[in-house]
Amino acid sequence: MTIKIFKKLLLHSLFWVAVLFFYMFFFAIDDSDLWLSARFSIALMPVTIGTTYIFSYTLIPKYLSKRKYFLFGLYSFYALVISASLIIFSAFYGYLLVFGLQWEGSYPVSKGLTFIYFAVYLVIVLGCGLSLTKSYFKTLNKNEELKNTLLESELQLKIQELQYLKMQIHPHFLFNTLNTIYGLALTKKDSAPDMILKLADLLDYILYETKKNKVPLKREIQHLKDYIELEKLRFGDRLIAEINIAEFSSNIEIPPMLFLPFLENSFKHGKSSEGILKIKMKLEIIENQLVFFLKNSVPKQKEILDQNSGIGLENIQRRLQYIYGKAYDLELSTSKNEYSILLKIPLKF
Repeated sequence: MTIKIFKKLLLHSLFWVAVLFFYMFFFAIDDSDLWLSARFSIALMPVTIGTTYIFSYTLIPKYLSKRKYFLFGLYSFYALVISASLIIFSAFYGYLLVFGLQWEGSYPVSKGLTFIYFAVYLVIVLGCGLSLTKSYFKTLNKNEELKNTLLESELQLKIQELQYLKMQIHPHFLFNTLNTIYGLALTKKDSAPDMILKLADLLDYILYETKKNKVPLKREIQHLKDYIELEKLRFGDRLIAEINIAEFSSNIEIPPMLFLPFLENSFKHGKSSEGILKIKMKLEIIENQLVFFLKNSVPKQKEILDQNSGIGLENIQRRLQYIYGKAYDLELSTSKNEYSILLKIPLKF
């Protein structure tokens, strides 16, 4: 016998012992012998226990809980008729049990048949009520566990999707950079080794830092600077970059790889008709928000449309949505010759 079953049997036994004592004192006459009242009460216990368990473990869970109201009403009527008949039989049997068919002595029961019905059905209602209360809290616990399981599953899915969105950014960046190194290698330029070294530093950052939920802002800024230096080697004099980055506290942290996709898109799409790329980047804190501004030149309207669309920008917006919800602000602006991005995020997330 398991501990759970033992505890259940013990609780049920204590309940029915309490019911027996209730019957003894309810039916007893003030000056009568309690033992005689107990013998009469014992005769009523089987019908009380049986009716209570029929309602608690059969009629209520199989019909009432499943909203089969007609069947519940029908079978309840049968149960009440049968139990009422058994109560009369039990009361008569109890009387015989006390007196043994002898009419000598005083009758130890102070209540008539109406009060006997009242006492028995009061116990039945109480027992069913306790059973319903237990089932209610058990259902609540199951629903809470199910809710927690669903929330945990949803959280895991969001984490996996967020990781997937991060991984979509990395190959894009790596592909562009390797193309640049490949072009330099073909022309045998001396800047190729420097680019490989900077690429190694960036890959080290991507492989290890982006696995974290937060990274120091200064580390992210150094990442941006390395990327710009890497692109300077590729563009040479064709790049005009204006970079303004404020001084930040060393304890400020942000999600990794948050600004690089925008910067990468600027180098990918931003180029004037003369082949000159103009980049302006600004990073500062305004009213407890981290403000990232980026503007680049574009050759014509078609490329502006290209820069506003695509999987990269969509992934960035989805990632911002997962991290900040509605607490961030992203503005994308286009004009005849320029494309700009203004991103505002809270310092705490």
